[in-house]
Amino acid sequence: MDYRIVERIFSEAEDCPTILIANIYADPDVESNLNKMERVIEIAHREKVNIVIFPELTVTGYVWNSDQADAVFDLLKEGENERISPRIKQMRDSLTEGEGSLEYIIYGNVRLKEGDFFNSTFILSLDMDYREEKSIYDKIFLPPVEQMYFRQGNDRRLSIDTKWGRFGFLICYDLCFVELSRQYAFIDEVDAIVTTAAWHSEAVREYSKMNVRTDHYYGFIWDLMNASKAAYNQVWSLGANWVGVHQKSDEYFWGGSGIWAPSGMRLLQASNIKEELLLIRNVDIKEQRILEQDTFNYRIDFENFYRTVDYPVECTRYLSQ
Repeated sequence: MDYRIVERIFSEAEDCPTILIANIYADPDVESNLNKMERVIEIAHREKVNIVIFPELTVTGYVWNSDQADAVFDLLKEGENERISPRIKQMRDSLTEGEGSLEYIIYGNVRLKEGDFFNSTFILSLDMDYREEKSIYDKIFLPPVEQMYFRQGNDRRLSIDTKWGRFGFLICYDLCFVELSRQYAFIDEVDAIVTTAAWHSEAVREYSKMNVRTDHYYGFIWDLMNASKAAYNQVWSLGANWVGVHQKSDEYFWGGSGIWAPSGMRLLQASNIKEELLLIRNVDIKEQRILEQDTFNYRIDFENFYRTVDYPVECTRYLSQ
């Protein structure tokens, strides 16, 4: 299986990371998805990629509403991270260190803890144990369909320090809650936020008197949230999303995986229709963030004036006569 590769070069700094973002389709089939992961990782080694980012629930594919929820639970059990540990170990054992080496694989999967399933992000690295609780990010904000199958994460953020910068992690719907991204940026001081997602496309918004309509409102929100997350936090935004039609629910995934600079500007984005791999060479994570803050850095004012708002807080209300 070969994928279309869209390649760009960000800078001439060869000591900066080359990043591969997988804009791919998931079957509700564990073996098929593991094979896809392994093929993408082979390509990453061949192309001297340093960081690979897969979408949410990479191994099982996304869940769906069903009158027969047992079928979904069976799929989650089959793909649960410990159950497929031999395949994951092979992927981790393929990692190496040094220039042109694949050092990090970021993927989503289900994990079982104390009898409950969690929707989690795992990081494969030679200097991390992906099975340790402190190395795993659990999705905090669950949409209704996921509440049927998963337990909510406990608000614990995860960041990792690499030679290229500090990375924080979100999963899909987490992207809509600005406080979480703000804490990553201003408390944890990350340089980049990675979002793994199974973000849908279709939803209608229409303003008939204005002759304005979209059938892909959710897709619009994905693009907007990634750009704004980068801009209002002045961090990199890296997003990996599924693309295509879900076999069980017939819902469309938006695709649109991409990379947004700390300015909020979109540098590269994948197809909303087809599978493809984004390959961005020599991404200067730290230095570019510093350069853009030198030009416009509102963090100074943020730190001088910002205070956390306590909830509930009284609202002054004026009534017109």
